[in-house]
Amino acid sequence: MLHGEQSSPESGGAAAVAEERAWRCAACGASIARDGDRIPLEGAAARAFVNPAGIEYLIAGFREAQGCAAAGERSSYWSWFAGYCWQVALCGACGVHLGWRFESDADRFYGLVLDRLSAPSA
Repeated sequence: MLHGEQSSPESGGAAAVAEERAWRCAACGASIARDGDRIPLEGAAARAFVNPAGIEYLIAGFREAQGCAAAGERSSYWSWFAGYCWQVALCGACGVHLGWRFESDADRFYGLVLDRLSAPSA
């Protein structure tokens, strides 16, 4: 049996693949990122940051966010993470602004606004 599969009486003994828990776009419900891809930001589960316009965002980090589409030019202006450029990250399904993709020469991750996502259900 493969990793993540389990046999159940309802499936007649056939392997059933467990669905990965997903963070979803709060606006449209599209799958944005897997819970297993969540990473700490500077040691914290979530961090609050303020942009140049004075708007505060509470963001969580993700190694990958397959449901996001990058938009606009990359910029290092007012980056919340030293050595990283940022680019706007939109929901790939409905186009809502979900956060940012941060990229350095050696690394990249997504910082997604928590109140624009639906957390995985238990």
